[in-house]
Amino acid sequence: MTASRTIGKVVALVIPVGVFLSLAACTVDDGPTGLLIQQDQWLGAGTGAATCSVPPTATDVERDQGVMDVAHGSPANYLLYPLVDNLLGPFSGLAGGSSMPIEEKNNIIMESFHVKLDVILAAGTGFAWDPGCSGEFDVPMVTSQLGPGGTISEIVEIIRPCNTAPLFRYLQAEYNAGQDFPEVKVATTVRAKGHLGSSDIESPPFNFPVRACYGCLQTGYPDATAAQFSFPAVPKCTDLTTNPYMGDPCNPAQDQLLLCCAASWDAQGNALAIECPAVPAGATP
Repeated sequence: MTASRTIGKVVALVIPVGVFLSLAACTVDDGPTGLLIQQDQWLGAGTGAATCSVPPTATDVERDQGVMDVAHGSPANYLLYPLVDNLLGPFSGLAGGSSMPIEEKNNIIMESFHVKLDVILAAGTGFAWDPGCSGEFDVPMVTSQLGPGGTISEIVEIIRPCNTAPLFRYLQAEYNAGQDFPEVKVATTVRAKGHLGSSDIESPPFNFPVRACYGCLQTGYPDATAAQFSFPAVPKCTDLTTNPYMGDPCNPAQDQLLLCCAASWDAQGNALAIECPAVPAGATP
């Protein structure tokens, strides 16, 4: 999705020492605070896909929802790439007639992201997280100073493997009951948190739905030679010479088509040691 926003910046101020004016230093529920999660960054060609690096300024395209495939491989998780903006303008002055500037007052020291997960099911159907793994938690970040008008990007695990475990059990049961590619919506609410001077500051909520599914990213391959390997089929790694379906560059289990392979098989023909994404081990013709 491509989205455009016009975001006003607070004007720059120069004030005498001893005078302090707080600009949007307080937290206002669901309203402007001076701190904003602008968008989920899009990692594509030329925007960090090759190195799993998230650009520090806004990508032209943003992702407004996610997909997480819980079938095969290691316990899945979901990574958000939020772009965080300090909406405040410069706010500094001069020290007692000196030409030495005082400390910038509108630097925000980033602290963490607060995440809340809600699984959306049919009316009357309940969903419980496992003991010791709540659906509401904080994700700490390396302390980072965000200057007035500045932006930073982060990689934030908004659905952890321990959150995925009950989702996997639910979706696997649906699949075993005969439903093809079962899925469930996980509504995620994320807030950036930090400090502005001596006050806490947090962003309004950033709402980001994630569709958790069982096998949906492992089917529908445009390459006809890969169609035979659509889920639940698993090719042998030795049968593959290339893999154009590597999933997301930072986390294979999300958002992009994924091809897995089995490094070994048991006597009953069950795939073992599944690698996601597939690491081709076949000889090139």
